Amino acid sequence: TQIEGHTICALGDAAAWPVQGLIRHFRAEIEERINSYRNDRPHVAMVAAE
Repeated sequence: TQIEGHTICALGDAAAWPVQGLIRHFRAEIEERINSYRNDRPHVAMVAAE
């Protein structure tokens, strides 16, 4: 879900922008780091999947 455009508070939109930019530009690196963390720690349960 997207917070941007679904809140009456402008701060909600503004708070989402840096994270959206980070994911837009570095998605592969973020996913690689998550998978590396998960593979190194098999006891950590996956909470949500895409």
